[in-house]
Amino acid sequence: MSKSFHGAVLVAVMPMFLFGYSTGVLNAPESVMFPSHTLGQWSTAVSSFCIGGIVGANVSGKLADKYGRRQCLLWFTGYLNTVAGLLHVITPNMTGLIIARIMVGLAGGTSTVVTPVYLGEIAPPHIKGSIGTMTQLSMVLGIMASVLVALPFCTESQWRFIFVPLPVLSLVFVMCVPFLLPESPKWLLLNHYVSRGQEAKDTLKRFRAGGDSYDASDIIEQEVELSSLSGILQESSTQNLDGVFQDTNDDDDEDDESAISDEEIELCMNAPLDQNSDKNISAHTMETTTSSESSRSSTSHEASQSSFRSFLSLASNRIAFTSSILFPIAQQLSGINALFYYSTTFFEGVIDNPHNGTVLAFFVNVLTTILSLMFMDRFGRKTLLSWSAGGMLGCCILLTWVRVTTANEDGEVLLNNDNGEIDGRQGEEAVVSSSSSKYLIVLAVMLYITFFEIGLGSIPFFLASELIPSQFLGRVQSISFSANWTCNFLVGMLFPYMDKYLGAYSFVPFGVMLFGTALYAICILPETRGKSLDDVMRELRGDSHERVDSNSNSMNNNNNDDEAIALTPSYENESSSPSIL
Repeated sequence: MSKSFHGAVLVAVMPMFLFGYSTGVLNAPESVMFPSHTLGQWSTAVSSFCIGGIVGANVSGKLADKYGRRQCLLWFTGYLNTVAGLLHVITPNMTGLIIARIMVGLAGGTSTVVTPVYLGEIAPPHIKGSIGTMTQLSMVLGIMASVLVALPFCTESQWRFIFVPLPVLSLVFVMCVPFLLPESPKWLLLNHYVSRGQEAKDTLKRFRAGGDSYDASDIIEQEVELSSLSGILQESSTQNLDGVFQDTNDDDDEDDESAISDEEIELCMNAPLDQNSDKNISAHTMETTTSSESSRSSTSHEASQSSFRSFLSLASNRIAFTSSILFPIAQQLSGINALFYYSTTFFEGVIDNPHNGTVLAFFVNVLTTILSLMFMDRFGRKTLLSWSAGGMLGCCILLTWVRVTTANEDGEVLLNNDNGEIDGRQGEEAVVSSSSSKYLIVLAVMLYITFFEIGLGSIPFFLASELIPSQFLGRVQSISFSANWTCNFLVGMLFPYMDKYLGAYSFVPFGVMLFGTALYAICILPETRGKSLDDVMRELRGDSHERVDSNSNSMNNNNNDDEAIALTPSYENESSSPSIL
C-alpha cells in the first residue's frame, strides 16, 4: 500500500490514542488534584467518562452513516477533544473536571465506533486484521503514555501539565485531517455515487502502491464497487420480498444521487473490472441519472428500519449480528478492566511497590498488542478468539486457585510482605503465603493480559466490518460499543462489591463468561480472515438455499428463478454460483 494509505491509517487511529490517554490520565493524580475533593466527587468524575462514552457510541454510528466517517471523526473527536482537553487544563474545580470527563467520554465513544469502521472500509482483506489491530495498539499506547507523562507532574502545583497532551494532540489531528484523511471510499460510493463517486475511486488509486496504475485484480476496488451495488440491490430486493414499495425520495435533501436501474446493475455485474469498463459504467450511470426526474437522495426512516429488520430475518445474518455484539461485550466482561482499574490494589502484598506492578501490567499490555500485529493476519479470527478466551479462562482458574489457597476462613485474600505483615497487621491471623504464590499471581495476571491482547483486545473492534454490510455497519457498531461501554461502566462499579462478597472467587463470573465466549468462537463464529463479505455469508449458510417468502415467489416464475437469485444482495444470495470476486 502507498504512503497515502499509511498516512490515512495513522491519522485515523489518533482518536484512539487520545481515548487511551483519557482512560488512564486520572490514575496517578487523584491525591494531588483538588485535594479537598470527596470520594463521591472523584467517583463521579471517573464514571462520567463511561457515561459520555455510552452516549457517544450510541449516536456516532448514525451520524457517521449520515454525514460520513471523516466528518464524524473531525467534529466529534478532533474539535471535541480539543475543547475538552483545554477544559481539563484550566478547570477551576471538580465540577469543571466532571464536565470535561463527559466530553472526552463522548469523543472516546465516537472513536471506538467510527475509527474501526473507517479502517475496515479502506483496508484490503489480506491486511484488514493488522490494520484493525491498530485501534487497540493506539489505545494501549495512549494509556501507557498517560502513566509515563503523569509521573513527573504528580504534584499539587504541576498536575495540570498532565492534561496538556490532550488539546495539543487533538489540534494536531484537526490540522492533519484535511490533508491526510480522505472520506471513506466505500461510504462515498454507497451514499454519493454520482456526485462523489470519482473522488472515491481517486482515493483508492492513491492508496495503492504505485498510485496512478489501475489494477484490475485489486480486491479493494472490486469490493467497494460491488458494495455500492449491493446496498442498492439490498434496498430494492428487500422491499420487494416484504411487499413494500416505498418512494425513497426526500424533498428536503437536494443531493444528486438516483437509483441505479436494473440495466445498470446487469451491466455492472457482468462487465469486467478494468479501466475502460469502469469508465463506461460510470458514464452510463451518469447519463441515466441525469435524465431521471426523481432523485434518490436518502432512504426514509421507516424504509431503513424495515430493511434492517429484513436483514435480521435470515438466520445467517442473525449469526453475523450476534457475533458483532457478543465479542465487544465479552471484551469487557472478560475481567480485564477489573485488573486495570484496581491493579494497584490487586498487587498490594504481592509486589513491594504496587505501582511498579501497574506499570509492568501496562508495559506487557503494549508489548503483547504489538506482537498481536504479527499474528492477526497469520491466524484466523476464529482461532485467535478461541485461544484468547480459552487462555484467559485458564489464567482465571489459576488466579482463583492461588487466591483461594491464600485466603482466610472468611474468604478474604491475605498475602504477606517480607516482614510477615498482612495489610499492616501481624499475629496469628496472618496467613503466610509462599513466594511461589506471589510469583504465580503475577504470572497469571501477565498471561491474562497477554491472552486478552491476542484476540479479545483487538478483534472486537473490527469484527463487525467483516460480518456486516456497510449500509448497516454504523448502526451495528453503535449497538455493539454502546453495550461495550455499558459493560465497562458496570465492571468498574460492581467489581469492588464482587471482590468484597465473593473474595477469592471474585473472578469466577468472568470465567463463566470466558467459557461461553470460547465455546461460541469454536462452534459458531465464522472465519473472516482474508474473505469477502459474500464468502463469509456463504459459509454461514453452508452453501444451502434459504426459502424465500410467497411474495418473492409470486414475483418470479420458474423460468427466471436464477435471474432473481442473481439480483439478490450478497448476504441474501443463496446461489452456489461463483462470486464475481
